[in-house]
Amino acid sequence: MRIVHMTDVHFLRPTWDRGVLSKRALGLVNLYVAGRKDYFDAASLVQQAVGDALQWQADLFVMTGDVTALSGASEFEEARESFSPLLESMPSVVIPGNHDVYTRGAHRSARMEKWFGAFMSGGVWSEESRSWEGGACSPGEPVPWPVRFTLGDTDVIATNPCRPSLRSTGRFSDGAIDRAEALVTESVARGQQVVYLLHYPPVWKNGSPYDRPGHCLEDVHDLVGSLERRPPSLVLHGHKHEAWRADLPLPGGASVPIFNCGTTSAISPMDDRTAGYFVYELEGGEITQARRRILRPGKTSFEDHPSTFGRA
Repeated sequence: MRIVHMTDVHFLRPTWDRGVLSKRALGLVNLYVAGRKDYFDAASLVQQAVGDALQWQADLFVMTGDVTALSGASEFEEARESFSPLLESMPSVVIPGNHDVYTRGAHRSARMEKWFGAFMSGGVWSEESRSWEGGACSPGEPVPWPVRFTLGDTDVIATNPCRPSLRSTGRFSDGAIDRAEALVTESVARGQQVVYLLHYPPVWKNGSPYDRPGHCLEDVHDLVGSLERRPPSLVLHGHKHEAWRADLPLPGGASVPIFNCGTTSAISPMDDRTAGYFVYELEGGEITQARRRILRPGKTSFEDHPSTFGRA
């Protein structure tokens, strides 16, 4: 199973409307006064990343959230158009990031689902229709997270602990961690290799729970406990704009590989923080290769990251 993984592109189209005295105003201040808007260039870099990724002829594309900066409708529209070559050429799974439910209005209206719902509601992949069938809801409707996608011998468990908040924290809804754990248990019992998706990091690069105040999952210790009890084959996430691999240790010497994709639209002189994405090879529940493709400032094409992202 070859998987392409992108995240945290933050398409930005500022909207100065009556909601400007809300969280969106704080986001605009952060973007323009603090200078974060100059750190991202989704409009051009995402198209370059998508073009580069198509060469790998992957079996699955996953996007782990923050397709937008301020959860505006025009941002979702631009993101959907930019990712279309990947979304329309292979099975794809998309989950929200905290910026995609940045405002209560975006959350209540299921704004992201209107643009990406066909890749969010779970189901079984049909080669005949080239779509996910039998999902947990119809495209465009609020998704009852977590949900499961089945593609051959691989199940993807997609979760969403993101919620509107003045902080960049997240929290799973009541029972959601247990429901996701039950889905993992069922999938493993059927002999499936399991890919677990969420936006927030479960652990730091050293393997300890990611508990940075104001930026983490508030129930991260509950999540880590669940991953230890019912380990998936692979965990993929974003949120922290730095690429890394961590390994969650399990009894008996085994571990769960956890990859932070970083960001696919940033401009940075540091290889781990510049625009990039991952290509994974997952066979028999084991990662056999993890290739990171990056675009260095001033370069015109993506290239391999010098690290092999081997076991931490």
